[in-house]
Amino acid sequence: MKKITILMLHLQHGGIEKQTITLANQLAKRYEVEIISTYSMLYAPAYPVDERVKITYLINGRPNREEIKAAIRSKKLIELIKQGIKAVKILYLKKTLMVNAIKKLDCDCVLSTRIEFAEMLSAHAPKGVVTMTQEHLHDDSEEYVARAQEAFKGLDYLLVLCDGSRQNFFRWLKGNDHIKIVQIPNILEAVPEDTAALSGNNLVAVGRLHPVKNFGTLIEVFASVKKKIPDATLTIVGGGEEQGALEAKVKELGLEDSVKITGMVSADEVKQYMLDADLYVMTSHTECFPMVLLEASSVGLPLVAFDVPVGPKAIIENGENGILVPYEDREKMSQEIIGILENSSYKQKLADGAKRMSYRYLADEIMPLWFKLFDGKGDDFK
Repeated sequence: MKKITILMLHLQHGGIEKQTITLANQLAKRYEVEIISTYSMLYAPAYPVDERVKITYLINGRPNREEIKAAIRSKKLIELIKQGIKAVKILYLKKTLMVNAIKKLDCDCVLSTRIEFAEMLSAHAPKGVVTMTQEHLHDDSEEYVARAQEAFKGLDYLLVLCDGSRQNFFRWLKGNDHIKIVQIPNILEAVPEDTAALSGNNLVAVGRLHPVKNFGTLIEVFASVKKKIPDATLTIVGGGEEQGALEAKVKELGLEDSVKITGMVSADEVKQYMLDADLYVMTSHTECFPMVLLEASSVGLPLVAFDVPVGPKAIIENGENGILVPYEDREKMSQEIIGILENSSYKQKLADGAKRMSYRYLADEIMPLWFKLFDGKGDDFK
């Protein structure tokens, strides 16, 4: 039985973490699978892990960012120095322990989930181990491209999630004749039997409250929708650093009675918020392959998103399961949302298309691509 090792930063909440654990669980049905995680974060994995998957933690702890922030806020200089020294030690161990683990790899294939691990694999992976890295993020900055060119130069395979990313990397890695670029999308765990009722005018968005998600713009778009559809509501599901600022914007626009920001909630609660909605809206500045759009589709929600490079266009087919709106065209987005909410037959058409589309990403459809790769047939990919 072949052995596959997956390198991860941690196993707590996050899109990369959820998707990689889903992949590991599927691979464990056919291979011996080990996850090497830098941090334990002092908690059990946030998502169920198949009992056949071995987990090895390199550091039984977590980064001390919160302690550093607290020391800065409280202006405790001695505590700040203490936490600064601890942070340097953690960063040293983070790199050193993973490099040592890579040098000692005893497996057939190793899969990196972060560019920093790809750098380590290029430099230190043992001969005979097939090296792979998967890019979950979209970044076309000069700094990232230069780093990727260096990081991937010694690897066998680069796994990308959609055609837009594939085309980008073909250009960026043009001089790398060794690496093979393979497109395999993310896996949707299940298509629920439940379907959104579509009985109101309720918008939903899910994600960490971070500037890249651009939720401030979403709130402003919703304010325009609200003028046309007075009973419309917006629920933003998630927590994060921008929660206070977003709540202040809601208050500034007088939307306290119609906009809810939930903070962190469980996966079951996320699903319920989607089931109670009529439309999923995404205003992110950048996305790669947004799993949340698949999850919204799986409960039959029409999708509306800004047409940023790579991401939503990999999932949304205009007029079939949702609408792509020119980036940052707030007026156009509000018009499209209003048009869907005011036309129940159109809303249902998009919802049906979304549900149908989601079946393409179930494990039965996606895993044969991974099996082909790990079974040594990577050259069969175009």
